[in-house]
Amino acid sequence: MLALTQFGSALEEARWRAQALGALAAVLVLFLCPPSYAQLNANIANVNLNATLSTSLTVSAAPGLVNFALVPSGTANGSATVTITTSWTLRPSVGAVACYAYFTAPGAALSDGAGDNIPSANVTGSADAGAFTAFTANSPFAAGSSLQIFTERIIGTNKTKTRADSLDLQISTTGLNLPAGSYTGVLRIQAQAL
Repeated sequence: MLALTQFGSALEEARWRAQALGALAAVLVLFLCPPSYAQLNANIANVNLNATLSTSLTVSAAPGLVNFALVPSGTANGSATVTITTSWTLRPSVGAVACYAYFTAPGAALSDGAGDNIPSANVTGSADAGAFTAFTANSPFAAGSSLQIFTERIIGTNKTKTRADSLDLQISTTGLNLPAGSYTGVLRIQAQAL
């Protein structure tokens, strides 16, 4: 019986140790595991964005001076080809861009200042190596003294574009009976979006 009592007491002690070890393990888990916190989100802050791309249409021409060695009754070529650069950013509603070169006074495209004039009909231009044509057409900018450089239809792919065109110039003095002198004038180049 003593053996049975000792066995019961040993069993009790083993249970107590198991319970103590379990309690110790639970306490260790509580202290060794990182604490968990409840997630907290802030309010939402909004930033409104507004971006504007303005419409634009610009023209530049170079060189700014073309010289001619006039002959008494003949045709003189300009000293340089004029490069015309046209750039645009347009709205979808625009149908075309047209560019014109023109003189403000058809009867006096160039003048010596003493009343001797070279009319625009005696000045010819070749746009992009085309045929030479007199400055006698109408444009939105001048009547009877214009030459169209280009017209480009605007479609989805070219609402923003830069293009370069060339303009060669000639002056004919045939039939003008001009005196020797220095003749000057201004050729204007302008584009329009329609």
